[in-house]
Amino acid sequence: MSASTEKLAGALSAAGYRLTRPRLAVIEAVSRAKRVLSTDEILARARRIHPRVGLATVYRCIDMLDRIGYFQRVQISGKGYVTACHDEKLHYHLVCRKCRAVTEVEVDQSADALRQLMMETGFRAQAGAIEVIGLCQTCCSPVERVSRSNGPGQLRQQARRQPKQRENNRPQQQ
Repeated sequence: MSASTEKLAGALSAAGYRLTRPRLAVIEAVSRAKRVLSTDEILARARRIHPRVGLATVYRCIDMLDRIGYFQRVQISGKGYVTACHDEKLHYHLVCRKCRAVTEVEVDQSADALRQLMMETGFRAQAGAIEVIGLCQTCCSPVERVSRSNGPGQLRQQARRQPKQRENNRPQQQ
């Protein structure tokens, strides 16, 4: 069992939940992932660890760990995904909408302004992550990567692809 799995299992136990082998398999499957996972993906990965994991166990385990703040739910294009959230401090999750890779980034000065606003308004945060959905460098299109490297709006000749013009043989309407 990995250190992050032990931490999540300890938090679940401390919150009064039983630690069953199927629940530990779900925790291990999510904590090993380097990207957000759908419930079906969690089920498939958890079954490789413990074959008797059921879909209801996956949903219950996600709910339990979400309630105590250790799993983060992410919506991408209307679909729900889950990631293990290892950082208890305020931070960003950079989530690629194509490959669903997750990068955790610490927040610096903007966190101070956010904390001040929360204190002034009496807001109490229950989760410490802010999701930023976009495309990672690997998933950006070649044109986007080239334009970013050359400056805004400048494309290299080989990156330009113009559609071929077709001749219009139809008579013009008047």
